[in-house]
Amino acid sequence: MTRLVRSRRTHHKSRSGCSNCKRRRIKCDEKKPICTNCANHEVECTFSARESSELSSAASGSLSPSERRPQEKKYRFRTSQYTTEISNRTAQSPALKTTEMPYKDVSTEASMESISMVDLQLFHHFLVSTIPTTVDDDHGRAVWQNHVVQWAFEFPSIMHLLLALSALHMGHGKPALRVQYLQQADDHFTFGVQSVTAVLSELNADTCQKVYISAVMICFAYFGRGPRPGEYLVFSDNGPAEWLVLMHGVKLILESHRKKVFSGVLEPKPSSDIPNMSPSMQNEMQEYTAQVQGLQRLVDIQHSWDAGDRVMYVSAIDNLTSTLEEVYQKRSLHKPAVGLMHILIGWLYRLPRDFVAELERKNPLALVILAHWAGLLKYMESVWFMRGWGEHVLNGVCAFLPADLLGWIEWPMERVQKE
Repeated sequence: MTRLVRSRRTHHKSRSGCSNCKRRRIKCDEKKPICTNCANHEVECTFSARESSELSSAASGSLSPSERRPQEKKYRFRTSQYTTEISNRTAQSPALKTTEMPYKDVSTEASMESISMVDLQLFHHFLVSTIPTTVDDDHGRAVWQNHVVQWAFEFPSIMHLLLALSALHMGHGKPALRVQYLQQADDHFTFGVQSVTAVLSELNADTCQKVYISAVMICFAYFGRGPRPGEYLVFSDNGPAEWLVLMHGVKLILESHRKKVFSGVLEPKPSSDIPNMSPSMQNEMQEYTAQVQGLQRLVDIQHSWDAGDRVMYVSAIDNLTSTLEEVYQKRSLHKPAVGLMHILIGWLYRLPRDFVAELERKNPLALVILAHWAGLLKYMESVWFMRGWGEHVLNGVCAFLPADLLGWIEWPMERVQKE
């Protein structure tokens, strides 16, 4: 009986492929100056052996779990690189381009070599499980499922960042596999930031919505990684706060293209919901409001502030009072707590630069006001990527607040520590 033997096709091993392909352990076509895989991901391509060795610890988005290193690496949030890139590109083009400029649609050039079962699992989880945790209504869910996900096939940064967010979510739900999922999140976050910074110089009416969504997801991923020692959102132990630096990127986009960003599918829809606050919630809101407005006494007893400083602090307190009332109105609708996100982050977004500077200098009065904002984060504890942030920010305030002023933050501390 004749034995049929299947001949094996010879495979030419790539010995001089680019560093990205070598790190991801996929075949490189060695096309220069940029190989196909790097072109699809819109990342820097290099065939330098030196750079390859320097970056040997970088991302591996398509590796299987068994191929990944078991130990946890430091999460590489390259915030300074991201912000520097935004500042440089904005400085080079003070008036950001508003004319339509074509950008590459990589969906038609995608290579199957860059797709892995690991990534497909993350993509499926994002569609089914992660999206519902980021929105509080059907309209928002439809925007993410029908539009943002579609943009991910056209805009590499969105694809990598949604996979990063999905990996963080899976790690939150599966603590035993947390190290593995953090590694995947790190890989995709790195590629996502590289991709979005590559198009900042071409920010225009055609790309601003996608860049904005990318920037928002970068901020979400920062929250999802959890509180970091020495970083308290608006101030840090040393230097500017990393998350505030990220939010500055969102500001740059909105300052130049706000009208276009919030148009079309991202246009806010008016709500027909009518707040129905219970008597107990009303009493709680009034008590919290009294605590915040009482901070004006602390402003009045300070003797070192000039008139301008006093106006700045009183304005921050008034804005916090309005934010507090909006939070309680939203809570009375009994919708998912993630709907409080834009309200609470909105207060930080509107803080004037002078007030932020006082926080960075650890000014006691500014820290006390921030502590009362942090107390409101208690109401977002049910949101997986916001868990623990209220207590973390308050601990940072306590670390730098003089002992004689600790009594001024007892109320928010009690709110956060209350079960």
